[in-house]
Amino acid sequence: MIATKIGKKSGVPDNYTRLGEYIAAAEEKGEKLHQFWIRNCDAGTNIEDLDLALLEIEAVRRQKPDIADKTYHLVVSFRPGEQDKLTKEDLMAIEAEYAKALGYGDHQRVAGTHINTDNFHMHIAFNKMHPETLKIVTPHRDFKVLAKVSREMEKKYGLAIDPGMTDGKERDPNKLSPAARNYEAHTWQESFQRHVLKHREEILEGLGKAKNWREAHEVLAGYDISLKLHGNGMVLMSPDAQAMKASQLDRSCSRKKLEERFGVFEARRAKTQGKSKRRYKPRPLVQHRNTPALWRRYLSTRKVMPRQPSLAARALRNWKMFLLMEASHDPLAMVLILSHKEFLSFLSTERTRAQETFVKGHETTNLLHQ
Repeated sequence: MIATKIGKKSGVPDNYTRLGEYIAAAEEKGEKLHQFWIRNCDAGTNIEDLDLALLEIEAVRRQKPDIADKTYHLVVSFRPGEQDKLTKEDLMAIEAEYAKALGYGDHQRVAGTHINTDNFHMHIAFNKMHPETLKIVTPHRDFKVLAKVSREMEKKYGLAIDPGMTDGKERDPNKLSPAARNYEAHTWQESFQRHVLKHREEILEGLGKAKNWREAHEVLAGYDISLKLHGNGMVLMSPDAQAMKASQLDRSCSRKKLEERFGVFEARRAKTQGKSKRRYKPRPLVQHRNTPALWRRYLSTRKVMPRQPSLAARALRNWKMFLLMEASHDPLAMVLILSHKEFLSFLSTERTRAQETFVKGHETTNLLHQ
């Protein structure tokens, strides 16, 4: 489960009624309404009560006309097929847990689930105004609340567990940039970004002890990382020119944060050496008991291969092409190909679901503000 708050678009009026009607209509192309319910409205709880419920909610909201943002829109995205595991009662219970954790247990809200092929998701539109106290509730650090509830609900209902952010510092090591994912998909080799995130904690520990730019460069050099300016920010660079934003390692590594600590950026001097700890070397993305033998063969063949634009030379540019060529006469290569494809299929599913949630949120926001 991935729970995402859809923020209010700047300069566009807050329109709760339009959002409620959108949830009930499921009017995106190819989409249909799965389940629907209303909470804490005297008008009723079902879809036929929606018109009166929206009037009731708007009556509450009109009592504070000067507040520009009185809606909290939450989208919860599920894995394909999970709609078959969850009854309406289960979905309502999940929605109630999010509401309670966010401080909206007694607030008016409209909720519904939509199905669009494999994109099964839930919309919840909370009225941020309490119907009796009229207090506006805005959750603090809600991303932590949403992640906590998601993990609890996944375990309770036997759903697939999505890695998420449980505190302000934790990152998912598999949450790579599109460039890093493309590199791994085309080569089946570990990307520089994965290498950096894999050693994230020890790198941050070293940087935390650094007192100046020279010491920071020394820490990073131990992991084959160069720190360079790029536009208005900073990037971490590998020896083969792969790059990732420094802030993606951690917010404390942004250009602003580092320059607050060390002063104006100073480039690494050529003679600066970092103690070797974890060098970035080409290595297979997926490890298998048959990997070492074939990997050694791949590396030894690359050493003796002449540099010429032949088919064989092109095949040796990366591990993926080598395995595809070897598979015609080596069963071990075919085993590794299947292992890589299974792993990359998992990563592709994760990326697709994240993109669907992101796109869905923006499509919804755009629709609501037309």
